[in-house]
Amino acid sequence: MSKIKLQDFIKFGRLFEIYGELLSDDRQKIMTSYFEYNMTLVEIAEECGISRQAVLDAIDKGCEKLNFYEEKLHILEQKERLLADLNKLKETADKNDKSLLSSEIDEMLRRL
Repeated sequence: MSKIKLQDFIKFGRLFEIYGELLSDDRQKIMTSYFEYNMTLVEIAEECGISRQAVLDAIDKGCEKLNFYEEKLHILEQKERLLADLNKLKETADKNDKSLLSSEIDEMLRRL
């Protein structure tokens, strides 16, 4: 994963917000520098006193761990589904359609 695409960068940033504390302290520091402070691999390597390749390896392994946690726990997936449901409810509420709003709420409650 030598270069992370923007879409993946955003995804891993979100996963890091959720699961970051499950990573080792060293990996957390590297991932924070990369995803939250948008530092380059060279900048992180210099700050941590390690090679650029070691930074890249730490990020790759960190991303693998984040994917592993999400595959098991599905917290990001559930959060995104909840946000979509809430946006749908808001749109329906804005239309003042109480019967549709009620049926959408019932459907969402069934899925829980």
